[in-house]
Amino acid sequence: MNRIAYKTLVGLMWLALPVTTLDYWRNWDRLPVRMAVHFDANWQPNGYTSREGALDLGLGIMVFMLVVSTVGLLIAHALKPAAAWPLLLVFYVTIGFVWFGNHSIIKWNLNPPPAHSELMGSDSPAVRDSSGAKFLTLHS
Repeated sequence: MNRIAYKTLVGLMWLALPVTTLDYWRNWDRLPVRMAVHFDANWQPNGYTSREGALDLGLGIMVFMLVVSTVGLLIAHALKPAAAWPLLLVFYVTIGFVWFGNHSIIKWNLNPPPAHSELMGSDSPAVRDSSGAKFLTLHS
C-alpha cells in the first residue's frame, strides 16, 4: 500500500502542468504582447519576452522540474525508502514555487502597477533640496 500511495503522489505532482497551462489559456487574450518575466529586488520588471516566450519558458521550467522530481523520487524510493517521503515533500514545495512563479507572472502582467518614480512629486528629495537648482541657475 505504501508503494502505491507514494507512486500516486508522485503522479499527482504532474497536475501542476495542466493547471499552469489552463492559467495561461484562460488569460491568453488579455495578456500583453510583451510580457515582463523577470523582476529585480524591488519588483520592477527588468526582463521581457513575448506571450509565446513566457508560455514556453514557464511550461518548460515546469516540465523540467517535474521530470527531475519524478526521476529523483523514484530512484530515492528504490534505493532509500526512508528518505523518499521527506524528499517528496521537498519536491512538492519546489513544484509549488514554480507554479506560483508562473501564476504571479500572469497576474502581474494582467494588472501591472502604475509606472511611477519615488523621486517624482511634491515630497521628492529633488523638490525639497533646491541647492542643485540654484547651482544650475547660477552657472547656466
